[in-house]
Amino acid sequence: MKNIYNYLKTLLIPFVFILQNCSKVSAQICSKTNPINCLQFEPLARLWNVSNEEVPELLDLEKILISLDSKLQPLLNELYFGGTYLDIKAGKVNVNTVDQSKVDEIRNKMKNYQEYLNFIAANNTLSQLNSTFNQTFILAQQFNLTNCIISIEPKFNNVVIYLSMDDGKNKEFIENVETFNPRPIIKLLPNEEKEEILFNSSTLVEKRILYTLVEGGSRIVHNNGIACSAGFWMKKNNEDFIVSAGHCYINFPALFYVYSIQNNHLIGPMGEHHIRLYDIGFIRKTNTDIILRPVIRQFYRIITQFLQFLIVGSSEITSCGVHICKAGQRTGISCGLVSAFNSVQTIGGLIRIRTIVVPMDNNAGDSGGSMFRYNGLNGQPNLANAVGIYIGGFFGDVAAGMPISIAFDFNYSLVTHNI
Repeated sequence: MKNIYNYLKTLLIPFVFILQNCSKVSAQICSKTNPINCLQFEPLARLWNVSNEEVPELLDLEKILISLDSKLQPLLNELYFGGTYLDIKAGKVNVNTVDQSKVDEIRNKMKNYQEYLNFIAANNTLSQLNSTFNQTFILAQQFNLTNCIISIEPKFNNVVIYLSMDDGKNKEFIENVETFNPRPIIKLLPNEEKEEILFNSSTLVEKRILYTLVEGGSRIVHNNGIACSAGFWMKKNNEDFIVSAGHCYINFPALFYVYSIQNNHLIGPMGEHHIRLYDIGFIRKTNTDIILRPVIRQFYRIITQFLQFLIVGSSEITSCGVHICKAGQRTGISCGLVSAFNSVQTIGGLIRIRTIVVPMDNNAGDSGGSMFRYNGLNGQPNLANAVGIYIGGFFGDVAAGMPISIAFDFNYSLVTHNI
């Protein structure tokens, strides 16, 4: 892998010296002589296929590339370019370029960042992709597809459609879609549950001790027995809430409990919930014995340990190729790279907009679970930013998330940990 620190040294933006200092601190926090802290980076190290010790520098580089991409995107005319995506390990912002004559113009406007830009010859402009995306969405509504995700994915410079291979109605839909120009990429995926992961006895003991705590990824149970996952602690009008998936509301009264192997403990009702356009719900805490924490604490099965993250802020996803992780009571911690955002999901005749699409492990029961990013401040491995909640997808393959900004639009505020 290229020496990322060399990238950081030559970066000509105001916070270069801060990043150099962060790298020194990171080396102390996560090193071969301090393996306990490094374990927190394990999910991201596995995703990027690097050592745990390399993760802090990659997180610093990711922040830089996100900042550059936010400056670059407004300069790209959708008639000549086909979107951008980040390659963190290569230290590049990849720019899909249909009209090569426009490259020099962009380079002149981004003079200080030349080494981070990679202009890739592409066939489809963003204007063309938006047209195909809109046509596909309209057609999906006409066919009333039961489970479908439609997204523009810059890495493929195309519209990508995820469909259930088990749905017989898809054949005619596919025949129509294949007449579009550009012709979308169609991915047929299984839509079936995998075997539930069994936790070991030590996990059960910890759950019994901490049964009054509700944290990100905790198992919460509807009064009819359906299990979902807790998202984040939020507030509105001085009341405490847990944000989760709106479809976890099954029927009235929608009371939710903290799961325990002995007795479930009432949290309170899910009053406000949305399942059209958005998939989000808010459980009001009415039981004073329940303790909410701005913490994600969930099992990471690959190293068979719990990981804990302190929620210190929130992030909006604005670039493809950045990392996202999820905590759900069914599959625990898993991470992936964002392939699309502002996507559309249709499920059971309902439409969800503004969804984030991430290839990652997921399953039924993870719904409502915390989607987050490593914060990376000073290389600390246990700080995280809330980015959304998991709402579904195709089990084991592709996850769909609802951005946390939706909750802010409904006047809820995120409770964070002071650092």
